[in-house]
Amino acid sequence: MRKLSETRKPVLAISGFTLIELMIVVAIIGVLTAVAIPAYQQSVRSGGRAEAQSLLLQVAANQERFYSDNNSYSTNANPLSSPAVATLTSEAGLYQVAVAACAAGAITNCFVATATPQGNQAVDSCTTLTITNTGLKGATGDTVANCWR
Repeated sequence: MRKLSETRKPVLAISGFTLIELMIVVAIIGVLTAVAIPAYQQSVRSGGRAEAQSLLLQVAANQERFYSDNNSYSTNANPLSSPAVATLTSEAGLYQVAVAACAAGAITNCFVATATPQGNQAVDSCTTLTITNTGLKGATGDTVANCWR
């Protein structure tokens, strides 16, 4: 005769996660998200600055071409277009570029092109980027080295 304990089938253990284990996972995901999202946003803003730098270099080149033909710079951001355009907006709409006479002279002999951030890019640490007729790069809000890398 068999014993009663030998005839019973073993009870399978119920597998799964406890509430504590799930809460630990949620807390870890929250910490990772709190670190990752600001880093990602800063990276996106830094990429947007490249768009402004490219547009400023294009405006400076157009100003030099205009100067070679007219012996004067222009207050228009794109003096070679017809009609001339006073300000240019970057391709993704992140920056607007305007041109003005430099502080030391008139528009006939020097210019400063300034890129101002628009929309979500306005919270970037580099508030403006500039370039002059001599190729001098400038920035406000952060160092020139950080803004022009």
